[in-house]
Amino acid sequence: MLRPASLLLAAALAATPAAAQTPTRASTLRVAPETLTRVLDPHFTTSFTTRDFAYLVFDTLVAVNDRWEPTPQMLEKWERSADGLTWTFTLREGLAWHDGQPVTAEDCVASIRRWGARDALGGAMMRATAALEVVDAKTFRLTLREPFGLVLQALGKPGAMVPMMMPARLAATPPTQQIPQVIGSGPYIFAADEYRPGDRIVVRRNPAYRPRSEPPVWASGGKVARMERVELIAMPDVSTQVSALTTGEIDYVERLPADVLPILERNRAVRVATVSSYGYQGIMRFNHLHPPFDNVQVRRAVMLAVNQADYLAAVAGRPEYARECRSMFGCGTPLETTAGMPERADFATAQRMLRESGADLTTPIVIIHPADAPGIAALGLVSQGLLTQLGLRVDLQSMDLNTYFGRRARMDGWNLAHTTNTVPDMQSPLLNPFVNGAGRQGGFAGWPQDAEVERLRVEFARAQDDAARKRISDEIHRRAAEAGFYMPLGQFTAASAWRSELNGVLTGPAMFLWNISRN
Repeated sequence: MLRPASLLLAAALAATPAAAQTPTRASTLRVAPETLTRVLDPHFTTSFTTRDFAYLVFDTLVAVNDRWEPTPQMLEKWERSADGLTWTFTLREGLAWHDGQPVTAEDCVASIRRWGARDALGGAMMRATAALEVVDAKTFRLTLREPFGLVLQALGKPGAMVPMMMPARLAATPPTQQIPQVIGSGPYIFAADEYRPGDRIVVRRNPAYRPRSEPPVWASGGKVARMERVELIAMPDVSTQVSALTTGEIDYVERLPADVLPILERNRAVRVATVSSYGYQGIMRFNHLHPPFDNVQVRRAVMLAVNQADYLAAVAGRPEYARECRSMFGCGTPLETTAGMPERADFATAQRMLRESGADLTTPIVIIHPADAPGIAALGLVSQGLLTQLGLRVDLQSMDLNTYFGRRARMDGWNLAHTTNTVPDMQSPLLNPFVNGAGRQGGFAGWPQDAEVERLRVEFARAQDDAARKRISDEIHRRAAEAGFYMPLGQFTAASAWRSELNGVLTGPAMFLWNISRN
């Protein structure tokens, strides 16, 4: 858990006029996220709510727009050498941390190194790096030892773990530990004195922030803080969310189940919309280190038994929000493929494969189950029924989402976990953390190991054209699917809702809460 208020941002808050005033309700944006994180370190977890909080407080060097084009954010410019191996980055003027200190190249170099030790795509970039060094206070240089065609895409990736910049002294925190203070350079300042872990997170407008002049598109462009403060409030009960939104106690609800949408759609004071057309991928993740899922035949049998329609009905609720999709890289993306995946559900063959696997199927399969995250919890309940029908014993262990993330990070104590991730974060072998084949040494929770997948991921990073990347990614997908890295459970979108008097609500693959004003 992060350290409490007294040490955090005291100097900055004392110098901030907004902190000294009592904000009005009209100048406050109250948001009910799907879950409320207790982890405020953007390099520490893939949690969506950590990412969305971090976007308010921290900033990125590069950002992508809705055409996936990398654009400068904290940077003024970049220069690339003719051979593509040397990149020189220059920061824009006027950047300052929330404690008043200027943002320097040293800070950015330290932040990139820390993020690269945690993120799959960042790690691939750092493995291809010969040197990352400071040139002067506003300039740093990245020198590659081998071709890496995704430098800007890595520095501008919009999904967790986002390459957020932080002061060098915080970036020096070991990647396995959370940062002791929350200091960024973004449009809002973390209000440490109002932080109540598990209940609410408050941020105040940063009057020193200098937004870019370009219009905001996704995480790119001008991040204008039009509200004096934003409050992220824990409100796990859906009926409470609907009531609070209807009465105006809450302004924005991140994600709502389909069965309550008719109530809100009839309310002229509320707007219901899907802010991300790409949506989410449902994920069934096996723990490859322990029986029975250390046996590839057991993994493949369960994958073969999966009927995605059952999962989509549980998480999407409406047919227009659901799409069956067996591609690990998502459907509708440039690298979409089903290579190596079962073509359709075949329950009888799955049962036969289990019987022939030779695995011990009498020990209960432990499913870790975040009961307070409805979208993930629904997937686990469907799997509980599926495995039981297959004749397996199941131990569904319920917990809150923060406990779930801690349990999932342990290599023992669980067999099956579920999650969702935004499709844009899954669309390539380097973005998708679940096709990492590094095993115990650098792999992602579940820890599949496949040296050929890792070799191909390096080859993918070196590829210089789209045709080569497509060929390589198809082979990676085939190997990962045949080895049962994980099972996609379909693709779905979800509705958000907000008060009609709000203007400027942004669309995109994350919950972007700047640019919003109130009529």
